[in-house]
Amino acid sequence: MIVRLLVVLTLLAAGVSLPDRLLADTRLGIMPLPETVTIRLPDQGDTLVQEYHHLSLGKGVNQVAFNWSGMPLDPDTVLFTPLEDPASARVLSTSLSPDGKSLIWEIDCHQDGVVPVVISYLPAGLDSLTTYRATVNADETGMDLEADLVLRNFSGQPYPMATVWLDPDTEFSTQISDRETRQFPFSVPVNTQITKRFHWDGQTMPHDPEHLDSYPGVPFGYQLDLPAEPSGDTRDLRGGKIRLFLEDARGQGLFTGEDTLPFLPKGDTFFLETGRSRDLVITKRRMSSKKTGIRRNDKGMIQVFDQTITDRFILKNTSDNAADVRIIDRIPGQWEPVDMGHGYTLEDHETLRFDILVNAGETQTFDLTYTILNIFPARFAEFNQGTRP
Repeated sequence: MIVRLLVVLTLLAAGVSLPDRLLADTRLGIMPLPETVTIRLPDQGDTLVQEYHHLSLGKGVNQVAFNWSGMPLDPDTVLFTPLEDPASARVLSTSLSPDGKSLIWEIDCHQDGVVPVVISYLPAGLDSLTTYRATVNADETGMDLEADLVLRNFSGQPYPMATVWLDPDTEFSTQISDRETRQFPFSVPVNTQITKRFHWDGQTMPHDPEHLDSYPGVPFGYQLDLPAEPSGDTRDLRGGKIRLFLEDARGQGLFTGEDTLPFLPKGDTFFLETGRSRDLVITKRRMSSKKTGIRRNDKGMIQVFDQTITDRFILKNTSDNAADVRIIDRIPGQWEPVDMGHGYTLEDHETLRFDILVNAGETQTFDLTYTILNIFPARFAEFNQGTRP
């Protein structure tokens, strides 16, 4: 049976004592079954359930209870909100029943009447996940994206009919029983742009792979770009598992891999990894590192110094196809460029992005020379910002 507010007489029959404030002017209000139920599923965080009621209240103090027997629920998440004039039904106090399965509200009403209210709560065990199927066209320039919502109800509470909201643009009606899982397709942006590329990140990839016993290969896949301009076909993407298929000459989808998509807001990008290639070898080597700009105290001891560093990148493509490569490198702390041998985009104060086209059978080499500023010696290392090379 759907969660409902019980009349105070029901509480008395169950042995629940009422506060001493129940005087001659106290009225008993009844909350019927909810007229509508809304389930809001954020991409992150708990599921919010909102029950909409029309509550008959009398002038004076009314006492009603919200019961969640059979459903694990934190009473701190339950909220009573009048939908019209807040002064028309004001909550004077809230108390927990002795069995811990009901909230008892003491509500002051200025006059007899029917008050529209919403009861909001966060039920445990009611959640969702999102799955995607991405089909890349044969020339790997476009992607068709399909999405399914998997709604799981293990809350102990059935919902005979509810409106489910994923975002302000996506809603549908459904019913779901306790211990039931249901799957629903929903629309996603149709103008998603992709770029096939290799993706090397200095935080996760080996810097000298030729000296490894087993070379892991460079990740490759598709750069997913979500347009930022507002339109009916542009919206945020929920996080979830995404399976990728490549369309062959006959129009059949061949499974190429899967990845986990984080929450992706409009205008953001994400790299969908489908595999790794040993045909492309990327090496980063420290060529030189020397102290510069040394500052000493009166005793000749080094207090602060700069460090001028030269790093060399070597990109070797042994395949028969050109490789579109994105390199992510980081220079921690305060720094300034000296001689940067390749163009780059500064994504933040320490993150550099290089986009490089390496032709088939080609080897490219470039050096980056930069200076890290204001480094303290080892005895004052705790004052250094970030991790020093």
